[in-house]
Amino acid sequence: MKKSLKKNFMGIGILMIALVIFQNPAQAKMIRGEVVAIKEDGSSFSLKRPNPSKPAITEQFMVSVLPNTKFEKLSSLKELALGDEVAVDAEKKKQSKIWEATSVRVLKVALH
Repeated sequence: MKKSLKKNFMGIGILMIALVIFQNPAQAKMIRGEVVAIKEDGSSFSLKRPNPSKPAITEQFMVSVLPNTKFEKLSSLKELALGDEVAVDAEKKKQSKIWEATSVRVLKVALH
């Protein structure tokens, strides 16, 4: 009986270690904000929004556009303009400050 219990505890311990080691390396999020910068080569853009917990403070996000990024209400990043309001589904890789967009949707076009 003691051997069986010891094996079960070892198995649980190994499982817990594996879960910690192989946890998901990305954090997914929907970011809604105003476009404040667009990289000329069309690879990324920056957007800002009020911090959800402190609306008086703004946060800024750098968003990278990948070949498989889907666009709604525009065909590519080249159609995006400063001041446009967008919703971005993105993943942030661990140890990185850049978000990788899986989709970009224009919510409100800026008046030019």
